[in-house]
Amino acid sequence: MKKIALITIGFLLTSLIFFSCQQDLGDLNRATTIENIIGKWHVVRNEGDIQSEYQVEITENTQVNNGIILHNFNNNGADAKATVSGMDITVPSQQLGTNTVSATGVISDDFQRIDWTINVDGDQITATFTPGTIAKSLAK
Repeated sequence: MKKIALITIGFLLTSLIFFSCQQDLGDLNRATTIENIIGKWHVVRNEGDIQSEYQVEITENTQVNNGIILHNFNNNGADAKATVSGMDITVPSQQLGTNTVSATGVISDDFQRIDWTINVDGDQITATFTPGTIAKSLAK
């Protein structure tokens, strides 16, 4: 009987340790994702036949769990608040200047690209972020 009790306790302790470590790895992965996207990004934005280029800076939003701030997200100087979950970014609907904007972004596995679907006042547009500034990107 003692043997069964010891095996059961050993199994429970092993399970507890395993699941505790999994949570820590998840937190580490989210922190690593945010660390890898902080900085300046060159944006190529497509609105139908019109293409524009500008710069966005991503910083961490320490007031929100897994939060980031996208400075100049809509190319009007306004800051968008967003959250990161795994390799996905969500910009909930918010007022940026005179526009209502929401968006979803997907971060590439190598952190060298973020592909966006952006809704501006009900119109859907796409954008691609790549690391660096416009000057660096045009010089390549």
